[in-house]
Amino acid sequence: MPVTNRDLKPYLAAAAANLTYNAPLSKERAADLIRRLAPTGAGWRALDLGCGNGELLLRLCETHGIAGEGVERDADAGARAHLRATELGVADRVTFHIADAATWDRPADLIVNVGASYIWGDTTQGLAALHRLTVPGGRLLFADSFYQATPSDQVRETFGDLPDLSTLTQLTVDTGFRPLHLAVSTLAEWDDFESDWRAGIEHLGTPDARAFTDQRRDEYLNGYRDILGFGWLILTPA
Repeated sequence: MPVTNRDLKPYLAAAAANLTYNAPLSKERAADLIRRLAPTGAGWRALDLGCGNGELLLRLCETHGIAGEGVERDADAGARAHLRATELGVADRVTFHIADAATWDRPADLIVNVGASYIWGDTTQGLAALHRLTVPGGRLLFADSFYQATPSDQVRETFGDLPDLSTLTQLTVDTGFRPLHLAVSTLAEWDDFESDWRAGIEHLGTPDARAFTDQRRDEYLNGYRDILGFGWLILTPA
């Protein structure tokens, strides 16, 4: 869920800087998804809309030897992505753009959108935009939040009216996709993600930062742990 409070920006940046993937995603699941996203033809290009630090796109392009582009509105995240591309030796074929992904209009064979459907307004609008951008026969890795159990009023107020997994999957079908693979983040992946996210803010070492991480930990452990799910879907246009 996007956070718009400008006062939180230093905390969110510190949290993101301590993460490999800004999602509940283990290295084993990342490797499995990348394997499943192997190009089915020559000349495939990848596109990550809302790419953050670009790690998943970079790993995808590195593994399959393909070119790609990442689009990210946050300039600091984009700078980290470019630096990481240089470290991995793929900066010659993976380009990052500091831009609003909602304005992107060039289709691609392989599209990635992880936890960022809000870029277009909501999940339905996001899927419609992603369908227009995925070439026939291409693939979309789409990941988004859902409720895997009934949320409390406070959790629902925080995260909004999310669908369950079945409804989320049906939305992709209604938009014109066919699901090829479906998985959900495990509780262990969630625990690692939340811990690493908070640890990044703890590194700031200020009383305010510690108070913020205390609040986040309480919200997680006593609120949305095992309630909020995260689904990973590999889709192809029908």
